[in-house]
Amino acid sequence: MFKEVILMKKNFVLILIFFTIFSTNMVYGAESINDYIMEEIGDNTEHPFYTFPIRFGHYLNFDFKVTKHIILVTIAGVLSVLSMKYLAHKLKCPFKRPTYLQSILEGLIDYMNKDVIGATLGEEGKRYVPFCLTIFLFVLFSNILGLIPALIKVTTEGGGHAYLAGGIGANIGFTGAIAIIVFIVYVFAGIRKKGIIKYWTGLVPKGLPLPLIPIIWVLEFITLFNRAFALAIRLFANITGGHIMMMVIPYLIIMSGTVLVAPFAVLFLSFIYVLEMFVAVLQAYIFSLLSAVYIGIAISDEH
Repeated sequence: MFKEVILMKKNFVLILIFFTIFSTNMVYGAESINDYIMEEIGDNTEHPFYTFPIRFGHYLNFDFKVTKHIILVTIAGVLSVLSMKYLAHKLKCPFKRPTYLQSILEGLIDYMNKDVIGATLGEEGKRYVPFCLTIFLFVLFSNILGLIPALIKVTTEGGGHAYLAGGIGANIGFTGAIAIIVFIVYVFAGIRKKGIIKYWTGLVPKGLPLPLIPIIWVLEFITLFNRAFALAIRLFANITGGHIMMMVIPYLIIMSGTVLVAPFAVLFLSFIYVLEMFVAVLQAYIFSLLSAVYIGIAISDEH
């Protein structure tokens, strides 16, 4: 126990030294806090790492830019696939002692499958459970990757540099793309269950006066699209706000001009970081849960 306490003290001293060095850089290495905020939540689209021209006659003519968000999203997708491949491989040998990673993944997937997504979709929506679980894992890994500190610096095409880190969820293009996929899936699920005509006419309640039918149908269609819009904005706002908070609060403490606040800053920043880890899991949970709810509404007989 004594050795563990000594080790904790050493780790705290190292963190304090690192924070002090980082604080000095933060105050004197940039013109304003806006530089750090934009580097944290923004993408390096103006100065990408690589550019691949896509040309196919007169039909395709654009440049595919490899940016930090493209790389991080790709890593999140690969981690989602590898984690499930790993779990499937381990479950082939059920009598072997499970590893810590296997226990975490198995418990997480089992809980989301039985108590959250499966319970929301019911028996009729059982075929959409893998889709919602995929959404959960992908958003979860994306959020976790966004919490990795900026340690890897990569040279861009223009001779500058960009850190391979930052909040992917702070990119509205990322959250919007996932929300559009969810929108397509729950509309497809409703059409598959009820047919095209019955699904779209079912947006309007029966018994309405004829002049009100077009107005109510348009309002219901807007509501249908607004579900996906709310998914994108909710994830975008939470991730953006959290990352801005992690940048602004230490900066304000550092601007006090004294090193005496460093221990309090480390403790407070650690609390914020743990809170953001909780938010990363919570937002993935909410995103997948609401996706299941919307699919369940689409295939229900009452809709």
